[in-house]
Amino acid sequence: MKRILLIISIMLFTLAVQAQIKMHGDSHVSIGTLSSSWDTGTQIYPSGRVFFNTSDTTHWHWVTMATPGCPTGKCWIVTYPGDKYKHLFFVSGYGYVYQRGRYTASDAATQMDPSEISNPGAVLDSITGVWYTPIDGEGDGAKGGENRRVGISAQELKRVLPEAVTDDENGLLYVDYDALTVFLIETVKEQRRQITTMRKALEDHGLMEPEKP
Repeated sequence: MKRILLIISIMLFTLAVQAQIKMHGDSHVSIGTLSSSWDTGTQIYPSGRVFFNTSDTTHWHWVTMATPGCPTGKCWIVTYPGDKYKHLFFVSGYGYVYQRGRYTASDAATQMDPSEISNPGAVLDSITGVWYTPIDGEGDGAKGGENRRVGISAQELKRVLPEAVTDDENGLLYVDYDALTVFLIETVKEQRRQITTMRKALEDHGLMEPEKP
């Protein structure tokens, strides 16, 4: 029996070494590396915090951190290599996303049956921009004036532009604000055409000096 247990222990030890799994003195576990450094391999801590990174210690790579139980703090973070406090992207527990910038795929090669937007101003006339204080969490209530935001009602937008509104499994509505930017662009272009037409009419009747080139 002792020999069998010894063989099993050796086999488990060998597997652990091959898989590079190690329990460290502070009770956290490293996977993919025997190092305890936060920026190497996958490090799992008793608090639930997890650091994901490459196991290659010779090249810096981006590090992702996940932290549970932080409704108002940062719970999903992409941080700069070598500095766990230089966060370039993170998501709070309430679902707010913070980022340095963003690009959205919009290549014509990925768009089927494109058609020009007609009467874009009608959509904008049908929605109202408002100041509001978000209600975060379940029953937490408003957090005070310092957290005021601007936005529109998804219910209003859905009536005139349902393509820019979606919902989750709880029926909560979400707005694609990028879609509204396109309508703003087209509305400005439409207004510029109208201004050009009116200006030309005034110039033709001698009521306005011709615009200098």
